[in-house]
Amino acid sequence: MSTRKTTIALAAVALVLSAATPATAASSALAWAPCADHETAQCATLTLPVDRADPGKGTFGMAVARIPATDPGRRIGALVVNPGGPGASGVDFAFKSEALFPEEIRARFDIVGFDSRGIGASQPIQCASGLVRGLAAATPRSQAEFDRLVADNRALRDDCRARSGPLFDHVDTGAVADDLDDLRIALDEPAISYFGVSYGSLIGQQYARQHGDRLRAAVLDGNMDHSLGLTDFAATAAGAAEDALAEFASWCSASTECALHGEDVLARWRELLTAADEGKLYEGEPTNPSSPWYVLQTAYGNLSRADLAGLGRFLASLHIGTPETQPDSPAATASDETVSNGRLPVLCQDWDMRVADQGQLDRLVAAERAAAPNMRYSTELREAWLGCAGWPSEVNNPPAPARVDPRTPTILLTNPKHDPATGHAWAANVHRQLPAKTALLTYDGIGHTAYPWSGCVRGLANAYLLDGSLPAPGTVCPAS
Repeated sequence: MSTRKTTIALAAVALVLSAATPATAASSALAWAPCADHETAQCATLTLPVDRADPGKGTFGMAVARIPATDPGRRIGALVVNPGGPGASGVDFAFKSEALFPEEIRARFDIVGFDSRGIGASQPIQCASGLVRGLAAATPRSQAEFDRLVADNRALRDDCRARSGPLFDHVDTGAVADDLDDLRIALDEPAISYFGVSYGSLIGQQYARQHGDRLRAAVLDGNMDHSLGLTDFAATAAGAAEDALAEFASWCSASTECALHGEDVLARWRELLTAADEGKLYEGEPTNPSSPWYVLQTAYGNLSRADLAGLGRFLASLHIGTPETQPDSPAATASDETVSNGRLPVLCQDWDMRVADQGQLDRLVAAERAAAPNMRYSTELREAWLGCAGWPSEVNNPPAPARVDPRTPTILLTNPKHDPATGHAWAANVHRQLPAKTALLTYDGIGHTAYPWSGCVRGLANAYLLDGSLPAPGTVCPAS
């Protein structure tokens, strides 16, 4: 669910108010050492419990990186960052922070990144690569196909769980929020500032819910809405992608930079997708047809990166031809080769995305299509709710109305108006649920997240981080 135009690729739980902290966190020292991949950063591993309710399940090591404030005499504290995903590395995000944050932020804050449990260098969830690749992007169209999807999902989950140990069952964002507070303690900070992007915004929301009295300030950019049930979640995600596609079409009509300038862009889009449905769409030589999933996913990526010219060139490169017979895809099998796959367990433990049968699936597809007649669905969310089918019904961190600790300071929510991945409606709904504890800053542009694209957003967000000053209610930064 992360974006930077140049070097950064930015693609209910119990309310914990007590000052008490786990002994493991209080006693875990951060032994800082120079990082191998960054000249000035320091790296460490924080030992944390897998399950705070059951110490017998052992511990894991959370990877942490810190870039010290360049002006220690004016240091405010730690700014903890996370790029979301779920699955992106907060350590790498910290390494690249010079490309994102201005000198004044880096002078006044230690920039601290961490890899969430099960992600990156924090005991990553491991799965057989053959089973991961074997999950087809095609949506089932019959109960028999749905049953096969469920069987594949269960085989993948069983394999990942067996390879990854007890941590597999405890990678939800509620547990990550507790890890973040343990990190605060290990950093010896009475309160932290936080900058969370995309799914990292959910970590920030969850931290405010569980440990908001330990939060100095938080900028949440590209916001998740954890109050939504599956149907609303799927429909609003599809609607956000549809809105971004419509904005692209408007840009094409106005700009000669668009390779489709002068055409009816949405009509051409529908023609290409229909050809893809029929196996007649090609990119380059007519050997391997381009699937609807490939077209949608490529468009979704371009829209997220705000690469409108790139999307125009991609669509112009597609052509309709005669289909050829294709060999059958190999069946999914387990193998000794493994890949990291922490994204799906996080999503399935944070959301009750458990489709029961083909009938419910058809209703979800209809809700997506009603919200997105051209874009059809969000490829990210479709992949998520298809992937969770067949998982156990219990959810560690189920959706719930937004709440925060009453002692939480005002949180700054930033969001593009035309964000295909985390639609503006999600940020607006979080703000609607927490009107006294959030301020909403809108960027009137396209792309996933606002901070990397808008100097106006950066200026206002940086001022808030530095001195707590908030933009006036209803502030909208112009598109750039």
